[in-house]
Amino acid sequence: MNFEMTVRAVEPVTVAAMRYQGPIAGAAKQFPIVFRAIRGRANGAPFFHYYRMDPESHTAELELCVPTAATPDRQGVFIQDLPGAQALCLTHIGPYAELPLAYAAMHRAIRERGLPVQGPWREVFIKGPGLFLKGDPKQYITEIIFPLKEA
Repeated sequence: MNFEMTVRAVEPVTVAAMRYQGPIAGAAKQFPIVFRAIRGRANGAPFFHYYRMDPESHTAELELCVPTAATPDRQGVFIQDLPGAQALCLTHIGPYAELPLAYAAMHRAIRERGLPVQGPWREVFIKGPGLFLKGDPKQYITEIIFPLKEA
């Protein structure tokens, strides 16, 4: 697979967020809790904000984030302001099962370019399955964003 990567500015964003630790496959199933907490008032694509990922056990420590101006009304969902930054960004089109290939390409580019990345990083779900219809996984669009350390 051929992936296009760019370094660009990522704007600051206010999100409703919920902490999650466990199997990555189970994390997305928690998004409805966040959406209900803000009464569906999202103003951007939802994303995972990763602090740690174990590719062998497929577990992670992350926050489920939904851009919003609404105040959450559920315990465990909180407002967070995420700063903007210069970042290495990759857009993946295809099934989530192919995301490890995208991550491998990102890590290779980081090493080859000597980019000073810092966590946490994001996995933004621009187009994916809906609540009721799965859609075509070949058409899913996911953006992976690794913030760069300031020089």
